[in-house]
Amino acid sequence: MDSKVIYKVEDNIARIILNRPTALNALDNDMIADLISCLNETKKDDNVRVIIIEGTGKTFCAGDDLVDMGTDKNPNPTDKLTEYSDGYPAVVLAMKNLEKPIIVKAHKYALGAGCEIALAADFIIASNETKFGLPFVLRGISAGTYLLQKRIGYHRAARYLFLGEMFGTKEANDWGLLYKHVELERLDEEVWDLASHLAKSATRAIGLMKKAMHNSESLTVESAFQVQTYSTLASYHTADYAEGKQAFIEKRNSIFKGR
Repeated sequence: MDSKVIYKVEDNIARIILNRPTALNALDNDMIADLISCLNETKKDDNVRVIIIEGTGKTFCAGDDLVDMGTDKNPNPTDKLTEYSDGYPAVVLAMKNLEKPIIVKAHKYALGAGCEIALAADFIIASNETKFGLPFVLRGISAGTYLLQKRIGYHRAARYLFLGEMFGTKEANDWGLLYKHVELERLDEEVWDLASHLAKSATRAIGLMKKAMHNSESLTVESAFQVQTYSTLASYHTADYAEGKQAFIEKRNSIFKGR
């Protein structure tokens, strides 16, 4: 049986590929467990400097499998609180806590859990026809209440959450959600170009900035600058800082190792 999530590493880039195309890559418990396992693997592997999350077939991800998330390997917990907290929110938190840049390559649909995963990424590159949405209300579900509001504001988020509407790449781009949107035939090239650029950059500094940005979200200005100062201090002790300084002195481009 083909794996529902494929993991590949090439040129310091990890690709995490949702591979349930007949179900539009809807997530079941196996896929959620594998997604978290793959993200944890990238955390441990110093050779991985950037992560791409993508989907096979016609669409990126149509959300959770609303028919039945449970599988033989990963049945649904008997406790509903555990079931919901261990679902896609656990993937989003694993992405947030990973100190490496993450790109989501979105095409056709990024709905429900798929939209949340996209919103949790550091970069979204989408094909022009992609539709995003959190249509939980259409199934009588209350969810999606944090990331979308954080990214686009309360009143816009209320429209899409309360009405279950989708939005396209034009709106997503106008709101600053997208790094880029392109024709479908150019999507692979654009994603790989960005991933390759990031893989050659000072990814340890990027990881420290990502952590500091997330940790500063609800702090006072004074506390936020304290977090920034500690982040700067941590970057001072990296090999990439030493290389960046030496390259500046020698008037050449830096050759970073992500360490």
